[in-house]
Amino acid sequence: MSETRLCQSCKADFVIEDEDFGFYDKIKVPPPTWCPKCRNIRRWSYREENNLHKNTCALCGKSILATVREEKPFTVYCRECWRSDKWDPMEYGRDYDFSRPFFLQYRELFESVPRVALTGRGSINSEYIHASDYCKNCYNIFWSFYSENSQNSFALLSSKYAYDCYTADNSDHVYEVLHSNRMYKSSFAYFSDECMDSSFVYNCVGCSDCFGCVNLRKQKYRIFNEQLSKEDYEKKIKYWDLGSYARLQEATQKFKEIYLATPRRFAHVLNCKDVVGDILRDTKNCKNCFTSLDGVENCKYLYFGGLNLKDSYDVSGGGLNAELQYETMACTHASRAFFSCGADDSKDISYTDWASNSSNLFGCMALKNKRYCILNKQYTKEEYERMVPKIIEHMNSMPYIDKNGRVYKYGEFFPPEFSAFAYNESFAYFWYPKTKEEILKEGLVWRDQTTRDYKITLSPESLPDHIKDVEESILGEIIGCKNRDKLYRKCSTAFRITSEELAFYKGMNISLPRTCVNCRYTERLNWRNRFQTWPRICSCAGAASDNGAYENNIAHGHSAAHCSEEFETTYAPDRPEIIYCDKCYKSEFL
Repeated sequence: MSETRLCQSCKADFVIEDEDFGFYDKIKVPPPTWCPKCRNIRRWSYREENNLHKNTCALCGKSILATVREEKPFTVYCRECWRSDKWDPMEYGRDYDFSRPFFLQYRELFESVPRVALTGRGSINSEYIHASDYCKNCYNIFWSFYSENSQNSFALLSSKYAYDCYTADNSDHVYEVLHSNRMYKSSFAYFSDECMDSSFVYNCVGCSDCFGCVNLRKQKYRIFNEQLSKEDYEKKIKYWDLGSYARLQEATQKFKEIYLATPRRFAHVLNCKDVVGDILRDTKNCKNCFTSLDGVENCKYLYFGGLNLKDSYDVSGGGLNAELQYETMACTHASRAFFSCGADDSKDISYTDWASNSSNLFGCMALKNKRYCILNKQYTKEEYERMVPKIIEHMNSMPYIDKNGRVYKYGEFFPPEFSAFAYNESFAYFWYPKTKEEILKEGLVWRDQTTRDYKITLSPESLPDHIKDVEESILGEIIGCKNRDKLYRKCSTAFRITSEELAFYKGMNISLPRTCVNCRYTERLNWRNRFQTWPRICSCAGAASDNGAYENNIAHGHSAAHCSEEFETTYAPDRPEIIYCDKCYKSEFL
């Protein structure tokens, strides 16, 4: 039987289904006391977004960039020192104190163990990247793998020459691409796959030489969805010269108009079965999952995860051949991982951060190749198995209680106020924005932005309109962001152009940007929805959409009657987009 409960955090009702109770019983954890949204916020508050700060390695003394600021209580080591044998996390181990709540003891360990400045491994000539593995000649990229010659991007996979992209897989020479795969020489592409020599495309697959197009499949020589001959296309595309900033702005506006006037499928779902959520590919039997890719099965409340993740709940940014995870953040190749962050190649771990190639850990920090440890102290197998049930019992009898009266017994993820990052510096802030007043009222940490006093040498209005007129001297300029006086969230107010970036813009014939990297990141993500679904009915009214903005090109199965198909979608009812069910969308466009 399902139950409706009251969230400890936001005080809203949430439902625990019968299948959920079965999962909790399977992994022997109590049902949650926070709603799914608040649980995700709590996890994401423990990971930084894309903030880098000047710091100093406390071990070798070199100047570094780090995800945490150069201030107490945290000690920071550079990536090389942190992974070396020059220090031992076990030196910070301590006895468990049954007179004090577990979470207070863990926070003290959390503060004492050195933190890694930037994570990642195996990269070449890519000093300023974070949470990225095996990259080459990359700068300012995050959470990316096996990519080359790329800058200012997030979640690249096996891509090269990718600039200002978000989740681009197997792509080459791409700019401003979001959630797209196998793209080549393309720009301003959203939810599109296997396209080349195309710009301003949304949900297009297998297209080439297309500009300003929506919902196309295997098409060529189209401009704003109009079919042209090759000769006419080559004549007309000359007008849409994206090397000109003025022309790029004109194209952006026209593309948004056709985007809103053309129906879209209720969800971005490909090769999936029995799923509820959005941006799902090769996923099976998953509910309330968002950005779940490649072999994911039997999961619920998954946010950015995939690659053979099985039988898991409440996972944020994890997966990679993993199973039986619950309340985890960025745990990969991990099984039976509960209430943990950053694990890799580990199993049977609870309340850990940065466990690597380890098992049977409880309340540990930064351990590598260890077994049977509690608070970074070594135990025998028999001692460990006797201690853990006692600690769980103690967590229930002496819980941590925060300033707002929220009770943390066994089964709760770490309190967000214990994170190494202020709320407004974490992943949580971008996806679940709150005001400073709201954050402080909830007992969370707010950190004011460092006062920026960049000596701007060139205003964005003074930049040459066309990229062909930009000279090498631009590399020495500090360019003001056009949003710098608008108090945009996280606007860095100014930016520079790197030599590699300039060569890329010239080679791709794309105008120089007028906004800083952070503003471009925010604007790019406005093309994707957040993590909530609403029940809706199909917008197809027979011959046209029910708002009259789009006329159907073919009769659908429901003929002249309004389609009665219902679904869950991330498009809220008050959004302007035209939303079709799967059948009407396929009838019209496939």
